[in-house]
Formats: sequence, C-alpha cells, structure tokens
Amino acid sequence: MNLNIPKKIERMLQKINSAGYEAYIVGGCVRDCFLKRQPQDWDITTSAEPEQIKKIFNRTYDTGLQHGTVTVSWEGEHYEVTTYRIEGKYDDCRHPNNVTFTKSLKEDLQRRDFTINAIAYHPQEGIKDYFSGQKHIEQKIIKGVGNAAERFQEDALRMLRALRFSAQIGFDIEQKTYEALQQQKGLIKKISVERIRDELEKMLLSEHIEKINLLWQSGLLNEISPMLSEKMEQYGEQVIKQIKKAPFDRMIIWTIFLQYMTAEQGEAFLKYLKFDNNTVKTVVMLLKHLKDDIALEEYELRKKANEMTTEQLNRLLLIQEIQQRQNIKQLRDCFDKILQRGDCITLKELTVTGEDLIKTGMVKGKEIGTMLHFLLDVVHRNPEKNTKEILLQCAKEKQK
Repeated sequence: MNLNIPKKIERMLQKINSAGYEAYIVGGCVRDCFLKRQPQDWDITTSAEPEQIKKIFNRTYDTGLQHGTVTVSWEGEHYEVTTYRIEGKYDDCRHPNNVTFTKSLKEDLQRRDFTINAIAYHPQEGIKDYFSGQKHIEQKIIKGVGNAAERFQEDALRMLRALRFSAQIGFDIEQKTYEALQQQKGLIKKISVERIRDELEKMLLSEHIEKINLLWQSGLLNEISPMLSEKMEQYGEQVIKQIKKAPFDRMIIWTIFLQYMTAEQGEAFLKYLKFDNNTVKTVVMLLKHLKDDIALEEYELRKKANEMTTEQLNRLLLIQEIQQRQNIKQLRDCFDKILQRGDCITLKELTVTGEDLIKTGMVKGKEIGTMLHFLLDVVHRNPEKNTKEILLQCAKEKQK
C-alpha cells in the first residue's frame, strides 16, 4: 500500500538513505495518512545517530540530543529526525532515565504508546507494522503497544492522550487498555499541570466530543479535579450536547465545560492548570454572568456590553442560546441592531472627554470620572445624545 506523502519528505528520506542509513516517517503522521487526515507534523525515525544526521544536512538544530532528536531545516520547513532508540526506566512517569540508540526499527517502535502510532512507512520499503496498528485503525480501536499498564507507568500522560485520540478520531479504547488506564489513573498526579491542561483543551476542541465522557467515567478526571468530576458525572451528557452545538471558540467551550462550577471555583481550577490571564479573566467573567436574565431593552444591552465588553456579551448570548434560555433570539437580534448602528457602548466612544469637561471649569479629580459615567448612562439611554454639544449641556445642568 502506498501512502500519499509530500515529495519533499520523500527527498529527505532519500537523502538519509543515500548516506547509508535507514529512515522512515513514523507515528501520528502515518496514522493520519491512513485516516485521510492532514498530518500536523512529519516525524522521521532513522538508524543514523544525531551527529551523522548533522553531517548529512546543512542546517540542523540541537533540539533534543539527549533523546536522539535533531531538528532539520529542509526545503523551507523544519522536521524532527530521531534516532532509533530504546528507553530506560521512567522514575518520574514522564521521562526515561536514559536513552540507548539501536539499529532496530522494531525495537524503536516497541517503546511507543499505542499501536496506531507505532507504524513506520517508506515509499520504497513500504509499511513496517509489527504491532497490528493497521488492523487496529481498521477496527477503530486504541490499544497500547504490548502491556498497556507498563506504557502508562512509563509516561502517565499517555492516559490523557488515549482519551484525546478517542475524541479526535472517534476510536474506542480497547478493553484491556481501558482497564489498565483505570488501574493506573492515580499516576496522572505526577504529570505537570501544563501538560494536563494542553491535553484537556485538545480534547474539548475535538471532533468527536461525545467521547470525552470517558474522562470522568474512567475516574481520570477525579484525579485531576474531584469537584469537576462530580459535576460531570451528574451533568456530563448535557454539557456534551451543548459543546456539540458551540462554535469553535475555546472561551465558549471552556465556559460550557465549567458551567456547573461557581465563578470562584472555575477561577481556582483555571489557575491551578496555569491558564494565561486572558483566558482566566474571560471564562470567569462568562461564568459570573451565565445565569443573568437580561431585560429585552436596548438600554440594558448597552449597559451590559459596557460592563462585559461587546465581544464577551456576544459570547454570553451565544452560550445562553445554546442553553435555550428564553428570549435569547430576540436579545441577540436586538444586540445586532445596536452593533450595526454603532451605538456608543463605552467611555472611549463618548464624544466628550475629561479634557473637555476641565475646559468648562470642572476641577481635575474624581468628579470628572463620575461625570463621564453619568454622561455614558445618558447616551446608553438615548444614543442620539452622543454629541459634544448635547453632552456638555447635560454636564452643565447636572452641576447646577
């Protein structure tokens, strides 16, 4: 069977072969070729050692020499080239204590996580599949290479990766692999929260979102957040249905996922996973306002948009629509009209500034801010009053 791979990758393999070494594309890119998906990366495994690869190619970068990996700059792209290797013990459930190079492709493939990721391919040599990865792709199952429990003990992140692959490509997890995952689930505590966060996010943004129920059914989520796990066991199916209807917007999806937590609980969870400040701030704001009943009035919508930002109010109304809250269609239509007209929403859009007020004789200080907020409220109630002349007159009358 011939896989359709880019010509530049073929040329790269041939260049390594011409120097007297074996080379294959390997792992996720081979799996994706079988599934007719566009590979994210093209990884190459080779019998050549890093120093030999550096002699073959003009431009290389030492990105993981301790693991046998060199990044090669080739025809305008960067590719990771890794020497066949055998890994020693994993004391930290994530990284091998040592790596030994080998000349055996089979030994290299044997250390990989799942059979569907343990297939190598070369345009002339064909497919090298020692662990029935092709068969498992056809059967749509995710199975550990060899003893699944050992694979999870070596690298506990593989448990989340199994669930993530299931959600991304829609495969089931093979029974013994799933049982091993349940038995080893406590090891996830040894993994850095940043890696856990990245896997969870990829999972939530996956095509087969219905598969994420394994996250709490397996007990793995309970090891990460007992509170969130409890909520998902109760409301998970409802959450999955809502995520299926949501646009591809990570802020919206995280908000839906955490909706049964309070804003404070959601904030603590996001900070525990070391999310960036913008994500924490945005999701927490949406959680705070999720149950808001906004009156079907333009004034209330303008006021709420100023409180939250226009973008966040749009997200909030979208989530509430997914949750089938009352009057949301009318609210969204009304808000769209406000945005189309370009009504003044924030202080920045007021035609009067603090400097303008000072020129009329107002003293610098707190009163300027109070007056600007008063004028913004005037404009929220009557958008047509957002002219300098009218607002200065309003300010004058307010001071009397």
